[in-house]
Amino acid sequence: MMARRLVIAGICLALLVAAVAVIFDQMAGRTASTTAQDSSASRPAPSSSGQGQSAPAGATPGGGTPASGSPSPGQAGAGPETGGDGQSTAKPLEVLPPVTASPSGLPEPSAPAPLISGALPAPGTAAGKVVDGWPVDILTLPAGTTIGSTSVSTSGNALQVAADGIVAKPQSEVLGSFSQSLVSHGFWSEQAPAADGAVASRFVRGSDTVTVSVTTTGTGASRFQLLGTLHTTAG
Repeated sequence: MMARRLVIAGICLALLVAAVAVIFDQMAGRTASTTAQDSSASRPAPSSSGQGQSAPAGATPGGGTPASGSPSPGQAGAGPETGGDGQSTAKPLEVLPPVTASPSGLPEPSAPAPLISGALPAPGTAAGKVVDGWPVDILTLPAGTTIGSTSVSTSGNALQVAADGIVAKPQSEVLGSFSQSLVSHGFWSEQAPAADGAVASRFVRGSDTVTVSVTTTGTGASRFQLLGTLHTTAG
């Protein structure tokens, strides 16, 4: 009798344990299902403009599409201006014709004719007077000159002349006398370097030159020194 009760009690205990196990198993399944649903609900829904998705062709970054009249980024500023018929309206570049001839300046003036003709005189020197062969018709000494010396020499087609003398006149009058004589033959004058207390002028005509320097003596008179070169041919 006792054994039967123990067997029944064991069976009942086993059934109770099995029932408890089934209940816990169902509870565990429900909990897992609820957790999965909650996790799925907490995830954000994918956005249509999110990263990883390519925008449709022609769409702008803001989600819209460009207007039909506006150029696309790749077309803005590309190509020449065109008219309504598709032809270019840009003006053609103007190309200047090449220069065929270089500009020329003013022609150089021709050399003046020589003042001396014929054979040149023999070299010589004279004291107190005008030496033979001096070009008296071209180079005239101031009136009232006390001549110290005069000389002539030749070099090729050039006649070299030299003279010195004293004139009882101011420096400016002595230079003016030489200027009057030479300018009448086509010479032009310019100021020349001179020592302290002296004045000098250079007279030029083509390749012919005459330089005159004038100083003042202790008595107030003027002492001049002349050196010139005249050519027989244009040079």
